[in-house]
Order: sequence, then C-alpha cells, then structure tokens
Amino acid sequence: MYLRYPRTDAAPSYTEFLNEYLLANKPVIIGPSLISSWAALSRWVNEDLSIDWEYLKTAYGSCEVTVADCSTRDFSDQKREKMLFRDVVSLWQSGNGQSSYVKDWHLARTLATTSSSPPGEDALNPDPFYTTPDIFRDDWMNAYYSAYTEDDFRFVYVGAAGTFTPLHRDVYTSYSWSTNVCGHKRWWLFPPDQTHLLFRKGGEEHLETAYDVRNVDSNQYPLFNLAKPTVVEQGPGETIFVPSGWYHQVENLTACISINHNWCNSVNLPSLYDSMCAKVTEVEHALEDVKQLLSQSASPAATDATSSEPHKGWEDEWIAIVQDVVEKDAGWNWLTFWCMVRHALALAMDRFDLASETLWPHTPRELMPSLHFITERIRACCDDFVKRPQHEIALVPTLNTVLADIHQLIDTAE
Repeated sequence: MYLRYPRTDAAPSYTEFLNEYLLANKPVIIGPSLISSWAALSRWVNEDLSIDWEYLKTAYGSCEVTVADCSTRDFSDQKREKMLFRDVVSLWQSGNGQSSYVKDWHLARTLATTSSSPPGEDALNPDPFYTTPDIFRDDWMNAYYSAYTEDDFRFVYVGAAGTFTPLHRDVYTSYSWSTNVCGHKRWWLFPPDQTHLLFRKGGEEHLETAYDVRNVDSNQYPLFNLAKPTVVEQGPGETIFVPSGWYHQVENLTACISINHNWCNSVNLPSLYDSMCAKVTEVEHALEDVKQLLSQSASPAATDATSSEPHKGWEDEWIAIVQDVVEKDAGWNWLTFWCMVRHALALAMDRFDLASETLWPHTPRELMPSLHFITERIRACCDDFVKRPQHEIALVPTLNTVLADIHQLIDTAE
C-alpha cells in the first residue's frame, strides 16, 4: 500500500511553507501557479505542450552537458559521458539515444558566467529562463557555492521517456525541489524512518541501497519488501518538494525537462550536521588499515635511529586523509560545511560585504526563520562539534578560525 503525497494548487506563502513543510519535514507537490512567470514555460515548450527542440538547439546547442546512459549501470550510478547538447537532441530527433539522460546541467550558471552566451539566448531573450520561487530562496548551499566556488547545485535535466535516476538520497540529507517545465515523471519516495529497509544485507555501515526499486533482489535486500514508498506522478508545471533525508527514485514517463535545486538552511542544519558526522565515521571505518599504518610509523620502534623522538603529526595526516576522501566522495568536508554556515549567518545578519549578488541574490529576512532560530540551530551544532573526539577543529587547517568567526557572529546577533 502506498502513502499519499500531499498536493496544493495554490502557491503557499513563505510562512505557510516554513510551518507546514520545512519544520515538519513533510513533502508536497505545488501546482503550476508557483512558477507561472517562468520564461522557460513559453520558450522551451510548443503550444501543444511538446518540447521545442529546435529552439533548445539554437539557444543552448553549443553547451557541453553530462549525459547518463540509463541502460548501463556504473556501481550505484549510471555510465556518463560529455556531449554537446545539440548532438544529444539530434540523437533523440532521429529516434536514437532513448536511454540518454542529460543530468546535472548547470545551465543557469553557464549563462551567467560565460562571456559569450550560446547563440540566440541573450540576443533574443535577455531575461533568465527561470527564477527561484520565494519559498526556496533561503538556500545556504547555492548562496555559498555561487559566491566562493565555480560550482552550484542548480540543475537542468532533459530526458526521453523511460530514462530514470536510481534510488538515492540527496547530498548530506539536503532538501531538493524539482519543477517539470514539461512532461511527466513518476517518483518513489521513502521517508527517513524507512531508510533501514533499503540497505543491502550486511551493508548498513556503507549505506549501500537498492539500485532500482522496480527490480530488487529480495535475497540481497531482504527488508525492502517491508518498505511503503510514496509513489506520485508529477505533471507539467508542477513542483515537488523532497524533504531532508528522503530516499527517492525518479522515472520520466514522457520526454521531460525539469529544473532542480539541492539546498539547505537552518531548518535542516541538524540533519546535515549528523549526516556529515556519519560520513566521516563511514570513511574512518573504511580506512582503518591506513590509520593503523600511520600510527605504527609514529611509534618509538619505527623512529629513525638518529633521532630519539617519534615521528610527529600522524594524527594531522590521518584527519587530512579522511577529510580528503570525504570531500571526494560526497563533495564536502568539514571546512566546506562550516564556511557555508559562516557565510549564511553573515548574510542573515545583513553582512553584505561577504555576499556576491551576481549569481545568487540576497535573500530578504522575511524569507527565512527568525535570527534567534538560526543562531540557536548553529550554536547547537557548534557546541557538539568542538566536543568531537577526532578534534578536527584543531587538526583541520583554518577550521578553528572559521568556528571563532561563527561564535563572534552569534555573540553579535545576541
């Protein structure tokens, strides 16, 4: 039996969204009124609601995109390659490439940062193809990444009918929202209290979940049949909000284009922090043999004969190795996490000197929780972090400075 997924035709106010969905960590599908002003709805779609492939090829054909082959599994993901967008569209137009799925396309950032935008886009349509709805503006991830990195978490997805994204949970239990510009999708969503049912037998420590919920080996995943996912179909113009920590799988029922963001803020900060701690523990367990080698090399027995002192700094090296693997595996490490928190807190306190408005406009105070709520959430995570037995605050370079800045901002806010 499937669980019911809430829907609302009217776009909620920020206060309604905060209280009914963010704080409750509750999913919802919002009707087309939320994004009725988006230019993409008219530029990318013909009057009969089919995709205007010729416009897309003219406007964005020279963009290099990542294309997943949904017919070829690559560990927990799909085999990927780089292609020009016009070449992918030509494949679809010729009746080929039906398993090809354009994923994680940073189109908004590309258009904002490329000196010569793809032909047709700026000249014919100078306005952006979409804007972030107000209820999703309090977005720490994209605010920080847009200001300080060459990356972000804003994506366009384009795929034929039958293409899909395997079962996964978004990075560090971040939220996601996804709007269908055109087409239909089917979602399978599993609330956090069902997560333990999704793991491979004996694989809980490494969080190895089923790949495709439509074809699960009951011998390898003996608890999966006990899970009761929410299964929902998303239509054109509809926006789905996926709460923190919900595993999900998505299938395109028709040719489909969607705009997606991963995001976080003070509301799900405790979940992100706990997920970071769990990821570090997972990596530490996986590299236990490395830790033993490092510690043994620092023992007196391994000391150079010309020195009476053991090697120093193996703990520093160990922490550096763990943080490097964490970053490579999941995109963040502790330094990234706390720098993002510092940036978000400074913006919430109207410290615009740290902000870059070019790629991510400043979020008004009325579109975020109270400053007291924000500082208390951050303080709780900080207090726990400084007590961690790994002592990362002392061993990760510059991290103590970042935490000191955060504490100073909190004191100033009070």
